[in-house]
Amino acid sequence: MLSYFFKGEKLVEFNKLATNFSETLIPSLLRPKAQEEICRLQKKDFVIVIVSASPENWLTQWCQKNNLELIASRLEVKEDKITGRLIGKNCHGEEKVRRILEKYTLNDYEEILAYGDSSGDRPMLKLAKKYYFKPFHNKVMIS
Repeated sequence: MLSYFFKGEKLVEFNKLATNFSETLIPSLLRPKAQEEICRLQKKDFVIVIVSASPENWLTQWCQKNNLELIASRLEVKEDKITGRLIGKNCHGEEKVRRILEKYTLNDYEEILAYGDSSGDRPMLKLAKKYYFKPFHNKVMIS
């Protein structure tokens, strides 16, 4: 998909689209209960990390604005243009686990919660003491 739509796109133009996405679409796509949970955890001084297969360009500004950390897929750029390829692997499935463990020493945290809503999140959920699969949908499964 990245190659089809964005290969050859100037990075500066792509980042303009990403900023627009961040400012206008993410707030409208985020489920209200998810936003409430982010606020609740921030009040308790949790470190909140968004872990996504989406390109980091799309999420960086939103995460910065909301004081969230980010682990996401990284786009390859050459000569200031998107190549349509990723740097490393797509941040999906076991790659989410690898990237989390690369960046954080989980034993340093007293409590680890994880939230996910796709099959690609399942390996990441296993890292947590408590995990929630599709918690902001109608039914909640807690383990």
